[in-house]
Amino acid sequence: MTARQQGSMMLESLIAILIFSMGILSIVALLGASVKNTSDATYRTQASLLTSQIIGQMWTGDRANATLVANYGSATGAPFIAWSNTVVQALPGVTGANLPTIAVDASNVVTITVRWQAPGEAVSRNYVAIARING
Repeated sequence: MTARQQGSMMLESLIAILIFSMGILSIVALLGASVKNTSDATYRTQASLLTSQIIGQMWTGDRANATLVANYGSATGAPFIAWSNTVVQALPGVTGANLPTIAVDASNVVTITVRWQAPGEAVSRNYVAIARING
């Protein structure tokens, strides 16, 4: 072995360890992104299910416009309050401006907005569904 070749094996080993470490760090970062995306999908699915639940209640109840407005279109309707409490318990960060809303227009077109804010995020997300409840 010549003097120029001494240490080349050590250098190769260090480079191999560096490449391996970068691969491991990339996998850890990918895992973190995967967990975040899974949480986002879970919250969106939950919001969709809650929205479908309230639309189902509207379809099975009295579908007259005045009844829909009284029960769901105002924050004082008992069915709206019960459903809103379920939303607050099911999704994170549903307070203040993130509370769910239901708007019922004169032709029974219902717009339901569910908002939530995931832990550690500065921006709230929302799910909006529009349905016509024929009377």
